[in-house]
Amino acid sequence: MKTILFYWGKGSDTRVKIIHLIADSERLSEPCYINIIAEKFKVSHVAIKKHIDLLIDEGYLSIINPDGKPHYLILTEKGIEILKEFSKN
Repeated sequence: MKTILFYWGKGSDTRVKIIHLIADSERLSEPCYINIIAEKFKVSHVAIKKHIDLLIDEGYLSIINPDGKPHYLILTEKGIEILKEFSKN
């Protein structure tokens, strides 16, 4: 599934950028949630949410406050592995 999500699938570039943006936010100790990502990418909340939901379902992202609003996002171990893989290129 990784190959489709990050290399060949429609929206793969966007998902890689999302991973990088969340990593940057973590490094700066800043919160990262769907609205921030949508604003930075200049797309709708709905468009970004589809990517985020897919990345959560596949275990690349996690919500650290599942009962809160907005949902703050962090990289999981799988997400960190993808970040490292794309940082080499």
